[in-house]
Amino acid sequence: MKTSFYFFLWIIIYPLLGLLNTPIINQNSFIAALFVVWGLSWFLNKNMPDTLRYERLSEIASVLEEVYTENIRAFQKRLSRMVTLEFITAVYLGVAFIFVLFSMVRGSGNDWVALLIFGFFSFAAISRAFKLNQSYNKIKENPTAEECVTVMEQTYNINYSSYFNARSQTSAEAMMPSEPKHFMAFQIFSLVIAIITALLGLYFLVLGIIILIHGNGAESISGGIMYFLYGSLAAYFGIRDSLSCITYFRLHSKKS
Repeated sequence: MKTSFYFFLWIIIYPLLGLLNTPIINQNSFIAALFVVWGLSWFLNKNMPDTLRYERLSEIASVLEEVYTENIRAFQKRLSRMVTLEFITAVYLGVAFIFVLFSMVRGSGNDWVALLIFGFFSFAAISRAFKLNQSYNKIKENPTAEECVTVMEQTYNINYSSYFNARSQTSAEAMMPSEPKHFMAFQIFSLVIAIITALLGLYFLVLGIIILIHGNGAESISGGIMYFLYGSLAAYFGIRDSLSCITYFRLHSKKS
């Protein structure tokens, strides 16, 4: 599934869990939400393997083509965006960690599991951001096709030589498998979710700004930063995935 889908899921999961009005779920809402998201992800991967595989192949195909055609500038821009998003994600998770910690210190929360999870993901996001930044700097210092291949293989864990050998014999379109059944419906669903996610992201972004302007105290400020960063990420992925779906519809209409 597209990234915006999971942002949408995280936004709506807490209100839906609240409708159950179950004390044990209310007291462990973060863990319950985590299990629901993981369970749904497992279910979709098991029941939609062809659709999700085709989607992943479509996404990685553009990266491979940038390297194959030696479009170093486009690949460098892609890495720059990835670095920025990873750093924003790391900051968001770090602020979430601080927010949970403040809540525990003030006695308004006691969620050790959420604290540990946010701490672990914060560390992982920071590590990814620094590794991506190192890769970006390598290409910036040595903007060659060979360096792009090395960085791409390390970043995406792809054996580029096998793609290169196959690609030299045919077109990029011919290398893609047949479009799975109901993929058009999947793209329509993805577009609707992406638009909703973008709108919700803008809402949380504005809400974060309002809290930062009118809030007082460290806990309030950290909460405002959380809303602002999460809203920024949700809005970005919502807009990005919307454009991706629209591009698919345009290409599909030309083929028709």
